[in-house]
Amino acid sequence: MSSSSESLVTTVEEKTTKKRHWLRWLKYLLLSTLCNGAVWGLALTYLKKTPLTFTSELIIHVAGGSPGVSVNLPSIGQANTSSGTSFGSHSDPRENYKLMATSGTILKTASESLEIPESQFGKPNIELINNTTLLLLEVNARDPKVAESKAWALYQALYNRLNVLRSQEQTERDKAVQQVLEDTRVKLTDAQNKLSNYKLRSGFNSSDQIKDLIGNMGNLQTKLIDAIAQYRQTNDSLQQLVTTLRLSPQKAADALVLQTDQEFQKILIEYTDATTILTNLLPNRGVNYPDVVEARQKQQASLQALLQRGQKLLGIPVEQLSLERLILDNTNGSGVKRGDLFVQLVKTNAELKGLEGQIAALKQQIKDLKAELNVLTEKESIHDNLDRDLQIAQAVFASTLTKIDLSKGDPFASFPMIQIIEEPTLPEKPSAPKPKLVLAGAFVGSLFVTAGLTLLWWREPLLKISKQIVKKAIE
Repeated sequence: MSSSSESLVTTVEEKTTKKRHWLRWLKYLLLSTLCNGAVWGLALTYLKKTPLTFTSELIIHVAGGSPGVSVNLPSIGQANTSSGTSFGSHSDPRENYKLMATSGTILKTASESLEIPESQFGKPNIELINNTTLLLLEVNARDPKVAESKAWALYQALYNRLNVLRSQEQTERDKAVQQVLEDTRVKLTDAQNKLSNYKLRSGFNSSDQIKDLIGNMGNLQTKLIDAIAQYRQTNDSLQQLVTTLRLSPQKAADALVLQTDQEFQKILIEYTDATTILTNLLPNRGVNYPDVVEARQKQQASLQALLQRGQKLLGIPVEQLSLERLILDNTNGSGVKRGDLFVQLVKTNAELKGLEGQIAALKQQIKDLKAELNVLTEKESIHDNLDRDLQIAQAVFASTLTKIDLSKGDPFASFPMIQIIEEPTLPEKPSAPKPKLVLAGAFVGSLFVTAGLTLLWWREPLLKISKQIVKKAIE
């Protein structure tokens, strides 16, 4: 009886277990169906409801910096410009252009050019292509032609905005450098005025004046040396004549004065005749003979007349002894030779006096030129300082002006030039939605749902097995 009861109970439990098992199976099957149905339903709904999106691609090139420029200005200076970019080695102008292309200003301008709302234009996708100078711009639209138009509008808006920014930058730079240029111009004008005024006041114009002065001093010193040499030679000749004649140059000149006076020569003839007669009478007669006395009286009268005439001609008292030395006797021809020596002595003395005057004049001129040279040297020092200031001012002004002109010649320093490498494409296929990608995602989602439900289904056996493993490990 008890065994029958136990058998009946066992049968009932088996039936109950089977029933619970089928109910659990149905529950998981229903849950799997619902979950997978939701995943695939969402995927299919997305493919059906999502409008098609077309993407137009545009690739632009961002030019690098222009090479540096160096300009040499002869006798003025040098102007240098650095590389035509304001970006360092760790910065990329493409990042700036990426931000600009997605900014509200560019998008608003682009949308206005297409006459569409800015919200409808959308935000472009911009990608920097590594290890290149290229930018990839992607613009989406529901129509291929609209997408292409948006890409063109975006490029044109970016291009125009860059031109505006370059113009503004150049204007600001011009304002900044204008004051610097004005300061250098004022300094240049001031240096020019100082140099011009000093030239007017001092009379010093260039270093050529000192060169000419030194050349003149050299010529005068050469003449002085020649004059001194000639003076020494002439003085030697004069001393030789003085020794020969035993007469000073002044006495020789006096003798020539007496020689050329006709009245003196007439009196001299009378004196000579009286002396000759007296000389002839004395050996034969006494001193008191009438004819001797007469001859002596004539001689004395002629001598007195000679002395008076000589004093009148020479302007100084003349003694008889001196007068006899000054008389040139031409009766036997020896006087002619002596007279020639007198003339030579006077001429040599005059030449020596002339050389003395020439030497004194040359020395005075050299002294004056040395004094003038000292003055001009001081003036030259001041002139050179002012001229150096002027050259510096000219160099600074020219360099500043050249740098301004060079900077105007490179408007792409801060905003490099952009060029289209690939024009906006006209998409043939939609870029979204992508059915294959959506279906693949739905399939992966179903796998995850199924795997999750399977793990839930096997959780009790797995728990039992894990408990047994832990129990054995403890024992």
